[in-house]
Amino acid sequence: MTIIAVQCRLSSTRLPGKALKILGGKTVLDWTLAAMKKVKADEYYVATDEASFDELAPVCERNGFKIFKGPLEDVLARYCNLIEETKADVVLRATADNPFLFYEAADSLVEEFEKRSQTEDFDYLTYTGLPHGSGIEMFKAASLLKARALTNLAYDHEHVGPSLYNHPEHFRSLFIPAPQAFNYPNLRTTIDTAADFKRAQSIIKIISGDKVSEKNPVKEPYSTEQILSALESPELYKPILTVPCVKKGKGTGHLRRCLQIAVDTGANVYIPEDSGLEEKDELLEDAKKNGLLDEQIVSRLPEKNEYDLIVTDAFTLDRELALSLSKAAPVLAIDEGSLNADLCDCLLDIIPSYGLERPANISDPTFVTLPQHKRTAKKPESIDEIKSLLVTVGGEDPADLVLPSSIAFASSGKKITAIVQNPEEAELRVTDEDLRKKITFIRPVHNLREQLSQYDVVVTHYGFTAFEALAAGCGVILLGTTALHVNLAVKYGFACLPVSQINSENALSLLKKTASLYPDSPFTKEGAGKKSLGDFVKALAGGKRFVCPVCRDEKASVENPIVARTTLHTFRRCKTCGMLYMSWTHASDKNYNSSYFFEDYKKQYGKTYLDDFKNIKKQCVRRTSLVDMLYRSDHKAVTPAVLDIGCAFGPYLDAANDSGWQVFGTDISKEAVDYVQNSLHYPAAVASFPDFDPVSEFGVKNFDAVTMWYVIEHFQDLDSVLRGVSKILKNGGIFAFSTPSASGVSGRFNTQSFFQNSPTDHFTLWEPGRAASILKRYGFKVCKVVSTGHHPERFPNLKGQKSTSLKFALYSTASHFFGLGDTFEVYCKKEKDC
Repeated sequence: MTIIAVQCRLSSTRLPGKALKILGGKTVLDWTLAAMKKVKADEYYVATDEASFDELAPVCERNGFKIFKGPLEDVLARYCNLIEETKADVVLRATADNPFLFYEAADSLVEEFEKRSQTEDFDYLTYTGLPHGSGIEMFKAASLLKARALTNLAYDHEHVGPSLYNHPEHFRSLFIPAPQAFNYPNLRTTIDTAADFKRAQSIIKIISGDKVSEKNPVKEPYSTEQILSALESPELYKPILTVPCVKKGKGTGHLRRCLQIAVDTGANVYIPEDSGLEEKDELLEDAKKNGLLDEQIVSRLPEKNEYDLIVTDAFTLDRELALSLSKAAPVLAIDEGSLNADLCDCLLDIIPSYGLERPANISDPTFVTLPQHKRTAKKPESIDEIKSLLVTVGGEDPADLVLPSSIAFASSGKKITAIVQNPEEAELRVTDEDLRKKITFIRPVHNLREQLSQYDVVVTHYGFTAFEALAAGCGVILLGTTALHVNLAVKYGFACLPVSQINSENALSLLKKTASLYPDSPFTKEGAGKKSLGDFVKALAGGKRFVCPVCRDEKASVENPIVARTTLHTFRRCKTCGMLYMSWTHASDKNYNSSYFFEDYKKQYGKTYLDDFKNIKKQCVRRTSLVDMLYRSDHKAVTPAVLDIGCAFGPYLDAANDSGWQVFGTDISKEAVDYVQNSLHYPAAVASFPDFDPVSEFGVKNFDAVTMWYVIEHFQDLDSVLRGVSKILKNGGIFAFSTPSASGVSGRFNTQSFFQNSPTDHFTLWEPGRAASILKRYGFKVCKVVSTGHHPERFPNLKGQKSTSLKFALYSTASHFFGLGDTFEVYCKKEKDC
């Protein structure tokens, strides 16, 4: 007898009572049970604890499930008790916090379990590659009872499955790649946090619209196709967390910007309980008037995978916080000034900075929110036309600069308005009665940027207010609070008064240089302030982070050094294996349909792939001769078999066939495989390597050669790919591939351009000098490396040189001699299994 047992409790710490939260007009548990009811089984149960039993019972009854109660913490015992009561033979286990289960995948797993049980002995079976939240597992009841007797580990008793698959000495567990229709390991459908629940509500809205309610609930569980469609929708809510600087003395601009992002996107805002920013409560109340909800304010640091994106506006991140955030989700840092920017996936510079050696992915001052109110009066042409000045260095004024600055500028006879925390106290500190009459002290002003246009000149420090004042049409004088701020002022053309030089004489001198008060700035250009930072952040929430494709070490990946940042990507070098790889991107996924080989290929090369077939085949003939020479030097004259992975429309298959090889191909493009099968008449399969079985596809277990021509760089999980190649390649067999070179002339001498132009689907950037050490891990010995794709015209000092010149010829020779081609080929032999 096969039973389905859905695990459920109401005492979740991250989202208490989540199983009974209303989603689409019914409870989350209703969703899960309705989905699992579509899966073939003899009996259906919910396995819960004593405290949850009474509240869950009605939901179970209306869905045709029996309910069983057992220990709260010892879930293994709970399942074993259920097995003993029901006399079950096989159990399919699911969890109740997964309303969007792929019930078709669960049904498929039941069939797989029954089929395999007829020919092999095993204890546990599950699919790998399902979304986080669609996982199901099956096990033999007797095996679980045995596991209970063998393990005392708390983890085994809490999570059930590990009591079997973490003990291979006692049990045989099968982890099978999910069928392609369900294989989406990067997706998340579970409900574990409040952010997950908001995403689930978004899925309901996308699929079922706005009219769903408890009186009109969603009737049927969603199909896999419906769920996948919603998860790919641009309207899907992607959980975002903003982390502003809320430290005393660092100003209010960081919090203001993050609150606006939260209002525009629905993001949460992290404000620790010990935040020292005095204006925090006032700013939060203002944001709530504009739509911010109480539940968007959080005081705990995020857990892993709780958010799709974390946005920091922290002034300078300390390393401990940066590490914690980067391990939880991809991090977008805005105007980050610390040395810890290397822990951030993407850097956005809005306010221009100075002396930062690190590049940003994007520098765009038009994201600044600029004032709507602007001065209509013409710019003063002399000091006599300047009537009013505003002096402000943020609400807190930690260096106490407002008072001496106000006195200095009041000495010139101008009317001064000065922003301070305590106006009465500041006024008493002005001992000169005449000067006191010229200065009006006021408290910090709400929405100051809209008040700036009232003043002829704004005296402030480097930051938001300076650029807002320029955009409002005011003259600006910066107070050089530090050497860095003086440098920033000079770099961007501001009139500057260093702290050590604040006196009436210098203040008067600056006011006389009227023209210098209006520097040219991107914030005064057409279009400045028109872009929505919220929309930009929402778009970046769809970005993806990748670990080293070889080492696959998540913990170490965030500390791998940054090599390059581009508009779409960030690249790192693995500290362990040395591989260059794309660590983050917000480019859309590449679709390998017919347009990839026709329209896209034609844009790059001026002809379609099939138009270029003969030229491509010529290169394949040369490659085949090298594979043939290396293979036949150790083997007798037989007809060897080669598998070309990513065979496209088959030029290498055609060349290898001409050389006496038995050829087989795989590609993920159905159009390409159809052409190979129907026009070239070679065996080929639509398959994603390494998730395919050569025996079932071709009746071949092992090959004499495996090739990948400009394919290897497209794999996100290179470790699995290279292990897969080793598995199907005979000892002594040849593995050959070609790929772009990161140490060719473009990579060496036009580095930023090389990374900027790297295709959005190239996840690794190989270097000839590092290939051998990486391939050795998998049992391969490099026999030959061929430098290809030589472009002497890409050398920086050959610009304008004709290809017929002597200099061009010399550089061409050097390019070949030193292996500086922009592509290369690797030919290696398998020496041992990995």
